[in-house]
Amino acid sequence: MESKGNTFYIKSRNIPKGCHLCLKGAKVVLFLNGNCQNPNHCSWYCPISEERKGKDKTFADEIQVFSHEDLLIEINKIEAKGMSITGGEPLLESNLEKTLDYIKYVKKIKGKKFHVHLYTNGINFNENIAKQLAEAGLDEIRFHPPKNKWEHIKFAINKGISVGAEVPVIPGYDYNKNLEDFILYIDKIGAQFVNLNEFEMCYPNSQYLKERGFKIKKDTIASVENSKEEAMKLIKKLAPKTSLKIHFCTIRAKDYYQLKNRYLRRAKTIKLPHEEITEEGLFIYAQIESSEDHLTIVKELILSTFKIPKELITIEKNKIKLPYYIALSDKFIKFLEDNQLEGFIEEIIPLRGKYGQITERTPIKIFKQEMSGVK
Repeated sequence: MESKGNTFYIKSRNIPKGCHLCLKGAKVVLFLNGNCQNPNHCSWYCPISEERKGKDKTFADEIQVFSHEDLLIEINKIEAKGMSITGGEPLLESNLEKTLDYIKYVKKIKGKKFHVHLYTNGINFNENIAKQLAEAGLDEIRFHPPKNKWEHIKFAINKGISVGAEVPVIPGYDYNKNLEDFILYIDKIGAQFVNLNEFEMCYPNSQYLKERGFKIKKDTIASVENSKEEAMKLIKKLAPKTSLKIHFCTIRAKDYYQLKNRYLRRAKTIKLPHEEITEEGLFIYAQIESSEDHLTIVKELILSTFKIPKELITIEKNKIKLPYYIALSDKFIKFLEDNQLEGFIEEIIPLRGKYGQITERTPIKIFKQEMSGVK
C-alpha cells in the first residue's frame, strides 16, 4: 500500500507510530550533536552537513537550541505530538546523559503520551543503557548497527520500548543480501518493525557515492538509481517470511511531505496579519520598497486609498509588507507605477530571523500575469 505521504507498507501491518507522526509533521527532530564513532558501515554515505558533522551543536528542527526552554518553544510552535532524537550518535558515552535528560524533560512537560523515538548505530548499546532509556520514557528505538553488533539489539527487547531498525536500501547484491539477513535476524529476535529508506545522494556525500558508481535517478534531486526498485522487491520477498512491519520511506516523503506538514503546523502558530499560508506551508505577502522616509507617506497613502485595516500593513526599515491579494488589483499596480515604487510578491519558509529564507521573489505585475496564465 502507498500512504498519503508517498511511503509504502504492508497493508495488514501498518507503520510504526513514530513514522505516522513524522508524516503528519508532528514530530520535532532533536539533532543532539554531530559527535559519532564514524563507523565504516555508514560513515561513507553520511548525509550530515559540514555545519553539524562532528560539531557539538544541538538543533530542534532547523533551529539551534541551547536549553530545555529553547526546545520547548519549537515543540509548541509546531504543536508537536512527539520528538525524534538523532545525531551523530545519541547513545555515545559522552552523549548518553544529555539524551536521557532531554527524554525525561519532554515527558515531564508534555506528558507520557508525547511520543519519543531515537536513532542509534547500537555500537555501544547494552543492557544498562536499555534500562535507562526505558526508565526515562523512550517509546521507540531504531537501530542501524554494523553486522558484528547486531546482537546488541537483543538488549532492547522486552523493555517496554518498541524495537526496530531503520536502514537505507543501497543498490547492489552484497548490500541487499546483508540487508535481507539483517531483517530476518531482527524478526527472529522479536523486533517489531524495519524502516527502509530510499538511498540519498546529497552535497555532503555526493563525491563518495559517485566514486563508488552510484547515480542520481532521472528526474529526481537526490534519489539514487534502483534504490526504490530494490526496496519493493525486498518487501515482496520478505513479507511472507516475517511478521515485521516493513515500511519504505522515499526521499520525497522526508524532504517534501514531512517538511511541508511541519511547516504548515508552524506557520499557523507564528503567522503575522500581512501573511497568508500557501499549500506548501510557506508564507506569501506583498512587499513595497522605497526609502525609509518615503515609506511612512506611502503607508498613509495606501491606507487612505485602499481602505486597508492598519493591522494588515507592517513597515520594516525600507519595506512595507501587506497581504499579497491586495497588491494584485489593477488599481494597486497603477498606484505603484504612478508613485514609482517597486513591489514584489515574496514567499518565505515559516521561520524568523537568521533562519528565515526567501524561496521566491517576483515583481507584482509579473506574478499576476503568471497567475492568470498571461505570457
